[in-house]
Amino acid sequence: MGMTTAAKSMTAFVLRAKPYLFDATAIAAAVALKALSPSPAWIESHYSNGLYPALDRAVRACTGGAPFCVSDLLCVAALAWLVRYWIVSLRRSRGARAVAAARATVRTFAAFCLLYVWFLVSWAFNYGRVPLAEKIVVHNERTSGTSVDAFADRVIDELSRYARAAHRERPDDDASVAQRLLPTFEATIARLGDRSQFAPPRVKPTVFQPFMQLSATSGFTNPWTHEVNLNAEAFTVERPALFAHEWAHLSGFADEGEANFISAVACTTAHDPLLAYSGWLLVWFNLPPDVHLTHRLSRTAYRDITAIRERYQREENAQVARAQQVAYDSYLKSNRVAAGYASYQLFIRWMTGADFDRAGLPVVRAKSG
Repeated sequence: MGMTTAAKSMTAFVLRAKPYLFDATAIAAAVALKALSPSPAWIESHYSNGLYPALDRAVRACTGGAPFCVSDLLCVAALAWLVRYWIVSLRRSRGARAVAAARATVRTFAAFCLLYVWFLVSWAFNYGRVPLAEKIVVHNERTSGTSVDAFADRVIDELSRYARAAHRERPDDDASVAQRLLPTFEATIARLGDRSQFAPPRVKPTVFQPFMQLSATSGFTNPWTHEVNLNAEAFTVERPALFAHEWAHLSGFADEGEANFISAVACTTAHDPLLAYSGWLLVWFNLPPDVHLTHRLSRTAYRDITAIRERYQREENAQVARAQQVAYDSYLKSNRVAAGYASYQLFIRWMTGADFDRAGLPVVRAKSG
């Protein structure tokens, strides 16, 4: 029997729609995930402590062993594909350039939607987990200007205490630092809600090192490939805290302030001069600019702080850095981080107002039920 008219029409429709199936599916998936708003408790339980740890292990099994940055290679390949796709599409247009350009625009948008879907599923749903501010006990009366001033003086004392011992150390590489950091880092993320352990990431060089310097970027965690880059120009005394910050991101804490808090706690509770000094340096550079100090830095700590500032001033391009801050501020706010770029410094409030136990770990609220 031959095909019915309805069947023929349906077949013709499917054949005509087939070239756009990828586009429609990718765009629909991105819209659906963007509209999806699971509760923080659900994300905390079923994603951050459910699907995500397994995803992280799977992604890092594919990318972690490569001696180069896989994300760099994928970025170059994606740009090459995009340029070639547009050139080929316009050449084959046979005069209908407007139609070809419209189709190429839709396909390009669909490709970005697919990247957005993987961004959310692979890592970014962690933005929606229960905030640390709702997990730890913070006393508002300890977060006043006077309290922050007193805390800043303590930071000075700790930096002066550890500075000389930290400079006597010459760690082999980031991996050896990670192993020294491992006990306190795992204790910190466990206290703050992680039920899984996350192996230390491998720090890789990146072709975007010049941009990191121009934009005053200390480190970067790639949410698609779960790879970590640190500014290659960072000093030895800076790297442990920068490393711990990016490791916190890979452990499911997407918020910048939370990653800073985890880094500071893990480093300063390690009873290791280099780690502790690095952690207190991180805290120092996030203190409010109007803080009032009464204590004095040791000569070694003062030289380090001056050298770090001079390096940033020497490498940073004001226009590039400002553009990066504006773009990242918008990115953070679009991912439920209300404070945007300012979120980096919010952890100082927790450092001054939270309760800490004898091990130096923050006291968390008792779970209901």
